[in-house]
Parts: sequence; C-alpha cells; structure tokens
Amino acid sequence: MIKFFHTENLSPAKKVCVSSGIGLLILSIFFVASVFLSIFELESFAILGHSGVRTLAGIAVVGCLLAAIGYFEE
Repeated sequence: MIKFFHTENLSPAKKVCVSSGIGLLILSIFFVASVFLSIFELESFAILGHSGVRTLAGIAVVGCLLAAIGYFEE
C-alpha cells in the first residue's frame, strides 16, 4: 500500500504523516457512508456543540493536511 502512494523517497516521519493522513481520509469516508446507510446517526458525531457534519468534515480536512505535509517538497 505504501508503494502505491510513492513514499519511497520520504523520511520515516513524512511516511507516518502521509499514512495517517490517508488513513483519516478513509475513516471519514467510512463514517459518511455509514451515516448515509443509517448505520450511525449524524447526531452521534456532534462534539462540543458542533454539528456532526462539521466533525466529519474536520476529520477529512486534518487527513488532507497531514498528507500534504508529508508530501511537502516531494
């Protein structure tokens, strides 16, 4: 899986950033799909008064940022 993302030339710390970022993206896609399929309710993702949509979007944004940081200067 790591070779698919072209991480051979990255340092170990950057590989961790890329892997965790893509992992968070996959997790957020899983959660959104499970809400659409009525496995989870959107209200169950509400944290500190924020809506569940904002929480799921935040997970995806953090994943994108981590992957971008990992690929910086590549």
